[in-house]
Amino acid sequence: MKIVGPEQSGSHTGEASLAEDIRVLARAFSCRWRLVGGIILLFVLAGLAFVWLSPKSYTSTVSIFIDPRQRSLVDLGVAPTGMGSSSQGADTALVDSQMTILTSRSVLGTLVEQERLDVDPAFTAVASGPLADLRAAVATVLYGADRTSTADIPPFDRALAGLQKAVDVKRVDNTYVLDVSVTTRVPSRSAALANTLAAIYLNNGQSVVDDSARESAASLEARLAELGRAAEESQRAVEDYRRDNGLLDTDGVPLAERQLSELSSQLVSASVTTEAARTALEALRNNGAGASVSEMANQLRLEISQARAEESMLSDTYGPRYPRLVRAQEHRKVLEKALDAELARMLAKAEADYRSAAGQQAALKDMLAKSQENLSRSNAASVKLKELEQTARQNRELFDSFATKAKQAREQISLPMTTARIISPAQAAVKPSAPKSLVVLGASVFVGCVMGFGTAWLLYLLVGPPEKRRRPPRFFPMRKRHLAAAE
Repeated sequence: MKIVGPEQSGSHTGEASLAEDIRVLARAFSCRWRLVGGIILLFVLAGLAFVWLSPKSYTSTVSIFIDPRQRSLVDLGVAPTGMGSSSQGADTALVDSQMTILTSRSVLGTLVEQERLDVDPAFTAVASGPLADLRAAVATVLYGADRTSTADIPPFDRALAGLQKAVDVKRVDNTYVLDVSVTTRVPSRSAALANTLAAIYLNNGQSVVDDSARESAASLEARLAELGRAAEESQRAVEDYRRDNGLLDTDGVPLAERQLSELSSQLVSASVTTEAARTALEALRNNGAGASVSEMANQLRLEISQARAEESMLSDTYGPRYPRLVRAQEHRKVLEKALDAELARMLAKAEADYRSAAGQQAALKDMLAKSQENLSRSNAASVKLKELEQTARQNRELFDSFATKAKQAREQISLPMTTARIISPAQAAVKPSAPKSLVVLGASVFVGCVMGFGTAWLLYLLVGPPEKRRRPPRFFPMRKRHLAAAE
């Protein structure tokens, strides 16, 4: 006889209990397998009916690429574009912002207006029936009786709310590609709405850039008028200051400096002329010796020399009263008087020339002194003039810069500046996206199994296994047939 320890006995008892439970479950399910199969089949048929009878939804997707590189045909920073330089960090928020823009009221509202979805029953229909009444009653309990009814909402807002539910925007992994999906009951309608939504988004981005460029151009042009007036006023101030202070210039040389240079040259010439006149005057005062006299004086001197020679020859031959000698003497005296008169005239002229040259030299010296004083004042005033000229130049450069940027901003309007483009347009879906047949059938089989096996187990616990019907022995019919044949 084998003795079993307590531990070994407990383990055998547990194994026996588990085996017994499995046998009980198998007995409970096997004795009502027709019921289990019927319930599963019923739920499968119900799932098939749901798939068959439920309204179909079709989803079409358009792919949009957001180019992170900046695109600027005109070098102007009034309409910034681009999404960044990598797919990390701040780029994620920027791409998310584009996703939000795609589902914003402005973009979807434009789609509602363009496609007239506010008159489309698929987007503006008001739910009715018992389920809708139940939802309304629950909403009244939760939010109060003064809430706005769905029927009171404008058709545009109802269409916009329906479109927001139908549109789904997702980012493809960690890229710059966005998938925009639209779900409706008609495949072609879904594809058309998806493509139109993408086109509106791209046009909206271009419109934003154009509006920004237009606003910048208007602001620059408004500022341009003020800058133009400032530039004119500063230039006028320069001209007025230059004129009031005698700082006019010719060919880039200040007038005072040019006058000083000319007066210096004239003073040198006047000094030379005065010295020449003084030398000539002194020579004439010395009886014209070594002086540059006129031709008449030279001619008179020549004639006097000839007269003296003739007088000397006659005095050596004839007496003092000889008529010819007397006429020669008188002729000589006449010539000497004429020479004296000519020398006196020349001396007076030389004195006048000297006084004129000396006066002109003195006047030039005074003018030169005044010009030097003016130049000193001009040099002191030129410091202020340079400041005014610098201000005028800066105002002019600023005006030219704003004028150039305003022109560039005007030229930038309507230029293609968006960085997004469609890389895969939406196509009409071939298969419906909802309801999902495999998911519904799988759920139907699962629920059918739960309900079937649960019902079988519950009946087994409540009623027990079904009683087996006793069948009559097979030999009784055979005996009757033999007896009938014998009779």
